[in-house]
Amino acid sequence: MNIAIVTDTYFPDINGVTSSIFTLSESLRNLGHKVYIFTVSEPKKMLAKLKEDSTIYRFPSIPIFFIKPHRATAPFSARVMRLMKELEIDIIHTQTEFFMGFVGMNASLYMHLPIIHTYHTMLEDYTHYIAKGYLATPKMAQVFSRVFCNMTDSVIVPTAKVEKSLKAYGVQRPIYVIPTGIDLEPFRRSRYGEDDIASLKRSLGIDPKHKIILCLGRVAQEKSIDMVIRSMPEIASRHADVRMLVVGTGPALPSLKSLAASLGVADRVTFAGSAPYNEIGKYYRLGDIFISCSVTETQGLTYYEAMASGLPVVARLDDSVSSLLRDGYNARLFGEPEAIPSIVDDLLMNNEALMRYSTNALQSVQEYSATTFAERVLVAYSATIDRDRVHRESKKPVPLRFPVSEALRKVKLIMPHPSRFRDRGIK
Repeated sequence: MNIAIVTDTYFPDINGVTSSIFTLSESLRNLGHKVYIFTVSEPKKMLAKLKEDSTIYRFPSIPIFFIKPHRATAPFSARVMRLMKELEIDIIHTQTEFFMGFVGMNASLYMHLPIIHTYHTMLEDYTHYIAKGYLATPKMAQVFSRVFCNMTDSVIVPTAKVEKSLKAYGVQRPIYVIPTGIDLEPFRRSRYGEDDIASLKRSLGIDPKHKIILCLGRVAQEKSIDMVIRSMPEIASRHADVRMLVVGTGPALPSLKSLAASLGVADRVTFAGSAPYNEIGKYYRLGDIFISCSVTETQGLTYYEAMASGLPVVARLDDSVSSLLRDGYNARLFGEPEAIPSIVDDLLMNNEALMRYSTNALQSVQEYSATTFAERVLVAYSATIDRDRVHRESKKPVPLRFPVSEALRKVKLIMPHPSRFRDRGIK
């Protein structure tokens, strides 16, 4: 099968979507399929850090200064269509609802190719990034999500929580719940020796005697890292040898540093900055406990990575983690942040419990391997292609239950003429 993955974000950007795309593309190739990445351009100095890859096609783009580091590109590209024709693409897989997403959508419409979309992010939770919420509201995000997903043939979501939300929005397309998989190998504890870990600790100024609470990922408001920092004074009063390590960068970094200083724990919280993706497994080895307080996750890749690294996970109660994390078995879950110090205390005071959580976490994450992920996506691809073929041959597309023109007016989208959508049953 020849597969075109279309995305607004890819290396050198490091985030959950990039990791998911890379894992999927590599796993599909290992299964014998051809995968091509269509994405935006990046500054030459950024691309110089990457190895050349003939399967990645980049298209002219400009930075979006109010939503860094994202970039914008034109929604229509004749080059994309030419390349997809030359590559004999069988299915288009969009990974964004924005700029390159519309490039993929237009290519699908004009070239009559089946299209499947992965809905990675609950957009209604991120509207505060667009002019601090003044230009976009959660309701607008819901309408936008419904319109975009209903213009595809099928939708992939990482959790049942996202599926429930999309159905509530009014998405009518078939939805496949496929948890994002990870390549477990980079996170195996045997991959790095004690000397490697000791050297990294020295470079970050971490005392080998200290117990480390690890927070790793994008440093942003919705990740609620502040909850852990606010817990540090009480944790420190119980455990003088406990430190917090934040690995990652993002817009909330300055405010979190100020918070740590105001609480008098700046000397107990280390902000390490971003980590090289090919060494991310080494950074997980620095932690004794992994904590995430986010309830906006749709994939929760850091949970998988932490578990694959053998780290006990402490997480906030949320539907997005219900199928992966089991309180008292492979993780500790909490509802209110006031519970964090007690949970940390229980774990650090009981080495036997730490080992039990670690062992159970390693066992639990095995079913989320990259190969299993790719195999499940292939099933969705095949069903989408077959359904698209039947619809085109019968010339009886499945109609939507609402006029797209009305929804488009609500969110003021600029789209191709409505006649372009007739082949998909959109009136």
